[in-house]
Amino acid sequence: MPATRLSDLFRDSEFIDALTSVLLPAYLPLQRWFTSKGKHIDSCGLRDFYPVMEDAGIAIIDVDFADGSRETYQMPLSLNVGREQRGFYQSHHPGLILGEITGTGLLADAVVREDFRAAVFRMIRDSDAGSDRLTAESGKVLRGVGDGVRSTVPAIDTSNTAIIYDDRFFFKLFRKLDPGLNPDLELVRFLSERTDFTHCPPYGGSLGVGDMSEDTYLNLGLMSGKVDNRGDAWELFQDLTRRYFAQDGPVDEETLDRARLLGQRTAEMHAALASAGPDRPELIPEPLTGDYRAEITGAALRLLDRQFAQLADRLDDLPAEVRSLAGSVLDAAPRLREKLGALRDREMTAELTRIHGDYHLGQVLYTDDDFYIIDFEGEPLLTIPERRRKRPPLKDVGGMVRSFHYAAQGQLLLNPERYRGRDLTRRAEDWYRAVTDAYLTAYFTTCGEAGFLPADPADRQALLELFILEKAVYEVAYELNSRPAWLPIPLKGVLSLV
Repeated sequence: MPATRLSDLFRDSEFIDALTSVLLPAYLPLQRWFTSKGKHIDSCGLRDFYPVMEDAGIAIIDVDFADGSRETYQMPLSLNVGREQRGFYQSHHPGLILGEITGTGLLADAVVREDFRAAVFRMIRDSDAGSDRLTAESGKVLRGVGDGVRSTVPAIDTSNTAIIYDDRFFFKLFRKLDPGLNPDLELVRFLSERTDFTHCPPYGGSLGVGDMSEDTYLNLGLMSGKVDNRGDAWELFQDLTRRYFAQDGPVDEETLDRARLLGQRTAEMHAALASAGPDRPELIPEPLTGDYRAEITGAALRLLDRQFAQLADRLDDLPAEVRSLAGSVLDAAPRLREKLGALRDREMTAELTRIHGDYHLGQVLYTDDDFYIIDFEGEPLLTIPERRRKRPPLKDVGGMVRSFHYAAQGQLLLNPERYRGRDLTRRAEDWYRAVTDAYLTAYFTTCGEAGFLPADPADRQALLELFILEKAVYEVAYELNSRPAWLPIPLKGVLSLV
């Protein structure tokens, strides 16, 4: 199968058959970004191929599994002919080689080639993907950047691939593709290009297949300005809790000031997301109706019943002290159901808006004196249409409150030797309550009379408690199945609401 260009190979039926029936089924399960390693691949199919360079391009692959499900993946591929290119892969990236194409070259993942990464950068910067279906768009921060940009691929163990350009721009190349506009692209683009909110990474541009307004749009990658930071807020608050447990006094002002600033930034994010006008109907706020209250309380009740049934089934397997705590949680179920049911019938006026959707300390970067909010993709287990639904912003707030609880309790669980012989349970709860109070006070003060919050403080509290409880109940099942040693954290979180 002689070919001088990779696009020529993708017009060769013999090559496509070898790629889809032999190379891909062997290659995909070995890749860290392939999400279904435990499922048997039934077949692979080529949906599209888009040339980027003469010897490299982007293939869109459909993977059908024996259980009847299908997943779609993006695969940047390169055809490596010269000795230097072959040696580069064989010496440094043997795990990225799909195979030798007889008489043609070495087929491999293109992302590790700097010339491919540079070509992708130029496409986005120039808003020119060279195809009617492959589309590129540049954000304000990328326009005017010259050629000669250098790039690296950091070794980050995630389901996506990261590329850093000149230590100034961060490109997230999505491997598993779902149809529809990715919320991370949609919301960062809106916040950066259409609002004054500056505490998320600035939108640099995007690469995709089709038009963003189409339900079939495939987002291939998101470029953003790189934020210089000292780590994520989870790391920051672990340092602050360690300092707190090392002494006997109250929570220090630095910690409370950090919590207040995070509350302020959260409120500013929500206000910016709620600022869309009629020209952005997919973002404009909508009324919180009685039907919606019934929907979210019904979902929370079903979650509670399902997770508590699982907890009851596993009760005898738990250590004695955890079993006692779990028993108290199960005993509280009637009061929790009553609390949730009361919200369903509680009339309130507020707005539903687009929100972050998966908000916790790990989704916030910190600097010496500020915070930047990242990863607007939403809850990864939900479909893109579900992630793009409008919801009460207090759902984000509830997620952050639970994250504060984990910060205090996690410090103790992660460092058993450091705290051996000291009962710090009450002290951890005191830290959690003081930090949460500082965060919430700043959040509500910054929001003021925002339309996305119920006007009555009691209604705000009732709605917030629903989301805190829902999150804690979800965490009970997660820890029960994944990290049993951490189960006391969400159990205590549930009990704190009764």
